[in-house]
Amino acid sequence: MTDLYIGVMSGTSHDGIDAAIVDFHSDLPKLVATAFQPYPDNLRSALLQLNEFDQTPPLGPVLQAGRQFSSAVTKLLQSLLLKAELDSDAITAIGCHGHTVSHHPDGDTGYSFQLGDGAALAVNIDIPVICDFRSADIALGGTGAPLAPAFHQYAFSSSEENRVIANIGGIANLTILPNDGHPCTGFDTGPGNLLMDFWMERQFGERYDNRGDTARRGNVINPLLAKLMAHPFFAATPPKSTGREMFNGPWLLQQAISDAKPDDVMATLAEVTARSIALSVKQLDVKPGGLYVCGGGHHNNHLMQRIESLIAPWTLGTTDDLGLHPDWVEAAAFAWLARQRWLRQPGNLPEVTGAVRKTTLGAIHLP
Repeated sequence: MTDLYIGVMSGTSHDGIDAAIVDFHSDLPKLVATAFQPYPDNLRSALLQLNEFDQTPPLGPVLQAGRQFSSAVTKLLQSLLLKAELDSDAITAIGCHGHTVSHHPDGDTGYSFQLGDGAALAVNIDIPVICDFRSADIALGGTGAPLAPAFHQYAFSSSEENRVIANIGGIANLTILPNDGHPCTGFDTGPGNLLMDFWMERQFGERYDNRGDTARRGNVINPLLAKLMAHPFFAATPPKSTGREMFNGPWLLQQAISDAKPDDVMATLAEVTARSIALSVKQLDVKPGGLYVCGGGHHNNHLMQRIESLIAPWTLGTTDDLGLHPDWVEAAAFAWLARQRWLRQPGNLPEVTGAVRKTTLGAIHLP
């Protein structure tokens, strides 16, 4: 058995699939090779259709999309192994999060469902595959999310400063890493990029706001900002998690924005993300330290500037400052979660998810 694992992540931004080979031989995880594959247009359309929350999709199209997704992952991993000049037997296991279709973790019948055929992926790539990372935590009364904080604790904890890791993907979440040995905590803060991406595609035909230039041109619409920030999720106390079920395009279009200037709406959506993150950070009962961003949001210069201006006296950086490129932290997290499962070690943090105890996460599919 080697100490090389692969992590595969498909987030709520619907942009594509990240994969990373990670070496856990030393104290800090090391990226061996990485790859990104945009979704083929037909698969992206299918995923977006499955995430339309005014209807419940039939089972057939869901399962077919899962096979399409697994096929896309297989092709990506084949190219990744070729790039790294590694055979399949060099990898112990793959952690594949899958693509979330529905996340409703609350109550006695709570669940979270991710597309992906772990068995098909395992036999096609000839490597054990671990998937379905959220179900065990939910069965123990947790929210099943966010899962990255356990990895953040492993990779980024410091005895020298209090740290917060802010992952800004489609949804944004925080991991709080106290420097005094107190437990790590974490929670979703609300929308990250997904509302901004929706608005950019609808109004400008672009998948995202490159460097935040569109938002920078606009002016925040304060009444709209107040209306959006009045969503009850922002006032809810952790543990809490959210997704496209709560924050999505149709919800945004119901907020009386039809007469507003598109650039101004964009500026307001960026402000929602920045303020929801900053408010969460400022409310923490720890001495200010460093906030380190990972995920696609770190490319948005305007968003990063707004966050920096709102979090003082906290300082702003990215996980690059801590030794791991911000584009690959989530993929590395699922490589680590695969390793935890393979070694029969816990992968969740009850302080984060609300589960009654720690547990191993994920179902193993052997080739």
